[in-house]
Amino acid sequence: MTRPQPETIQRTASVRSYQGHSVHAAPGVHEYAVDLVRAALPDGGRILEVGAGCGALALRLRDAGFDVVPTDLFPPHEWIHRLDLDHPEWSDETRGPFDLVVCVETLEHVENPRQVLRSIRALLRTGDRLLVSTPNVTHPHSLLKMVLRGAPVFFGPRHYYQPGHITILPDWMLTEHVRQAGFDRIEVRRGGEMEYSGVRRLAHRVELALLRVVGLRKRADDRDGVCVFVSAVAA
Repeated sequence: MTRPQPETIQRTASVRSYQGHSVHAAPGVHEYAVDLVRAALPDGGRILEVGAGCGALALRLRDAGFDVVPTDLFPPHEWIHRLDLDHPEWSDETRGPFDLVVCVETLEHVENPRQVLRSIRALLRTGDRLLVSTPNVTHPHSLLKMVLRGAPVFFGPRHYYQPGHITILPDWMLTEHVRQAGFDRIEVRRGGEMEYSGVRRLAHRVELALLRVVGLRKRADDRDGVCVFVSAVAA
């Protein structure tokens, strides 16, 4: 008898929202992404967002004054354009030109992140920008989880199917993927925090403090640094 295949669900659970739209990212990730976009485009600009989820980040960026074209594999709203990053077919709306492409917490969902980055680069003019993020699997808390259970934070048998985290990208590998796709002036930062509460949150804080004391953890750029952000310029 053939076992039924579990369904892959390409979104994390959410307990937070922005303007009524669910946030499918760790706390602080969207806010930090907006700060990095502001730094990259201080005079505003046109942005393609790939992996828009339920649109919360797109709305944050629009509220910050940017012209945003959001896309997703399974758009939950008609104003979000459909785009399969593993097999992209660009429409008039998604072809550009764009000043920056935002790809936040998305590459861990795709089968071929290098091809996705090459496809993004093909949309951009020389000097245009990229901002991409993924779970920080080299974070000490994530490394501890790897030792204890054989999978870093946000990955494992459960996360494989929901939310569909199928590609692990350490920061060094993501950086090289971005470079090989045709970008330079690459910068790496870390932001976001675990969505823990109560006793679990307290234990997590104690763990991070101890790791810092013994020299295993450096201070993140924003919050705990559970996600790695890579910004780059199209060469």
